[in-house]
Amino acid sequence: MKKFLNLNTLYIVAFIIALGAFFIPWAVTLYKFQTLGIHSFTNDIESYHNIAHPLDGEYTIEIDLNHLENNEGKVLFDDGENQIYVSKVIAHHPKEFELFFRSNGNASLGGASIVSGVEYIHNIDGLTSEFKAKAEATYRDDTFKLSPSEYSGINYNNADEFGFYLDLPNDIVLDDEGMVVVAVTNLYLNLWAKK
Repeated sequence: MKKFLNLNTLYIVAFIIALGAFFIPWAVTLYKFQTLGIHSFTNDIESYHNIAHPLDGEYTIEIDLNHLENNEGKVLFDDGENQIYVSKVIAHHPKEFELFFRSNGNASLGGASIVSGVEYIHNIDGLTSEFKAKAEATYRDDTFKLSPSEYSGINYNNADEFGFYLDLPNDIVLDDEGMVVVAVTNLYLNLWAKK
């Protein structure tokens, strides 16, 4: 009868155990990253630095108030890694609208970034968020401030959502085009980088 356990078998088993010890934690991290995206970094303050800072500039987009569904997907901001686009426009009344923007970020195992109307920062209570963006709409020569409506936080894989209310004065009559130019300022670049 042949001896089942010899030195070669012991080396092979030790090699398999060493590979498993190396790859299993990596595979768990990769799975967590794939399922949670940016959200996997937001509460891991021991492994990742977090910083947020405002972006300079004004970002504009034309919004069609007569055909609301035509606005979906229009891009407000795109730097090649992060993007903000119109997710939906809702009419609450003939002159009251709500504009929603979706921010798509960028993530890898080394960290993540998202440009948003919301600032995400770690403090003693964990991850906090604050709506920071400001917006105004121009129709012909009239300019109106938009007020913040709501934001989602990073509830999506690599994205969040934020919105504004647009209330047109009663004396404004939209023409057939119904196009307003919305200018958004004070967007925030939120970064997470591996320590």
